[in-house]
Amino acid sequence: MIEIISIFTSLISFSLISNFPVNNFLIRKFSSISFSFSEVLLINIFFNCNLLLLLSFFHIDLNLIFFLLVIPSIILTILFYKQYLRLLKKNIYLVTLFLVIYYSISILVIRKAHLEWDGLEHWIFKSTVYFNGGEYKDLVGLPFDYYPHLGAYLWAFFWKNSILQLEYSGRLFFIFIFLVAIFSLNSKIKNQYSNFQKLLIIFVLSYFSTNFFLFGGYQEYLIFIIFFCYSLFFVKFFLNNKYTNYKFYPELIIIFITNLILWTKQEGFFYYIILNIIFLLHAKRDVIRKFIFITIMTTLMLFFIYMKSLYFGSVKFNADIINQETYKIFELDYLFTKILVITKYFFITFVKYPIWILIIISTIILHTRFNYFKNNKFVFSYILLSFIFIYAIFLNEPTDFYHLIPLTLNRILFAVSGFLLFLNIVLFNKIKLK
Repeated sequence: MIEIISIFTSLISFSLISNFPVNNFLIRKFSSISFSFSEVLLINIFFNCNLLLLLSFFHIDLNLIFFLLVIPSIILTILFYKQYLRLLKKNIYLVTLFLVIYYSISILVIRKAHLEWDGLEHWIFKSTVYFNGGEYKDLVGLPFDYYPHLGAYLWAFFWKNSILQLEYSGRLFFIFIFLVAIFSLNSKIKNQYSNFQKLLIIFVLSYFSTNFFLFGGYQEYLIFIIFFCYSLFFVKFFLNNKYTNYKFYPELIIIFITNLILWTKQEGFFYYIILNIIFLLHAKRDVIRKFIFITIMTTLMLFFIYMKSLYFGSVKFNADIINQETYKIFELDYLFTKILVITKYFFITFVKYPIWILIIISTIILHTRFNYFKNNKFVFSYILLSFIFIYAIFLNEPTDFYHLIPLTLNRILFAVSGFLLFLNIVLFNKIKLK
């Protein structure tokens, strides 16, 4: 019974946080840009996550922050309750499926209860600092204190603001935003599909993307969601010149999304660079807008470097970027052996995470039958840059390579798969149109 109460109250908290500051019904009155309800929720989530990231550097009571965010959301809900009821009635089956999947995953995560290795080794320490009223400077001296802290702060925030204040309540937030992201694809599925077919597609994508192990304190789902939302809004805003007259609003959404990846995990620093390269190469924007965009992104990166240098001495990684392993890449036999091992675990990961099987099949069919990537080269750029980065990580790894790669490569590949998830919907739509 306690578990059911915890899941229910946490879901209410997550929903309220996701309902402010942008209101689904107000935005329709004041903007000609069409957003689905799930997209509005995602915009609010990323805006509020950036706000919470900013507040994490100060000593501010987590309950007070929660109160200030939730009260206006409650007011908006009351003001537009009739519209919400109509929307609920219209999408009752979709909402029901969301609740069933959310409760199913949450109950299994709670029953398992214990944290996995990374959660126990360092993330829980950061989360506990914030839960107990600490601030950013109090992270200094913790195990792996130089690791980014955003996921731990979000974990602590919802842990502290749960009625029962149970540790796992904070982790349930990652389940919620994961499902909001997946369910946002429903609006992208062509109307030629029946409602049942749409629900089936969403269920399959949710099922194939779910890994209970990663809800045990890992940060991969947060990166997965950031990548997913970047591609979602990049496709919406930047593949044509349709929204060039909407000032800088589309760019702001991408900035809110991309900034978070810096503060999520170590590799986020390099993911940040990759996503900005994608924007510069493929966004249909004039030079001035790109210059403004990259200036803002550079400023945010410099702030990240400054904060890391101020508190931890530098932007640290588990291993030096240039180390003794770097020079071994010139030994061709050694290099070839490591490439083969990395490639082997790539294929193991593709089998371990079924979502990759769907992505690979979709990519092949879209390329061979529909020539989809002729006008969507950003996908290949992303795949190329991401895979080069992953190979570079392990080719340059100075510790026990053979011990590390089976433990970490699968999680990295799962995280980056979020960017490519939309390809499945593209394929379904093209097949249906045929």
